[in-house]
Amino acid sequence: MSELMKSILVCTNHRMNPNQPSCGAKGAQQLKEKIAEEVSKAGIAVGVKEIQCLGECDVGPNVRLIPGGQFFKQVDAHHLKEILKAAKAFSKT
Repeated sequence: MSELMKSILVCTNHRMNPNQPSCGAKGAQQLKEKIAEEVSKAGIAVGVKEIQCLGECDVGPNVRLIPGGQFFKQVDAHHLKEILKAAKAFSKT
């Protein structure tokens, strides 16, 4: 499988109802931009893409390595090192 097909998905779903949790309402768009910046700086061979839902917005923001990689829940800036480390290893598999 080509390394370029591997990606980090960031759920950016933003529900209009403030009573329903959503990754977008918890800062997922800014998180996606920061992950993309850090992936680029580190030269990790994965894409960074947004997705409208990973089905777990109640425990979001959520990030998933695809295809078939690790799933991260309740992600914030403190998880960036862990995600980058996982993405680097994932890009080499």
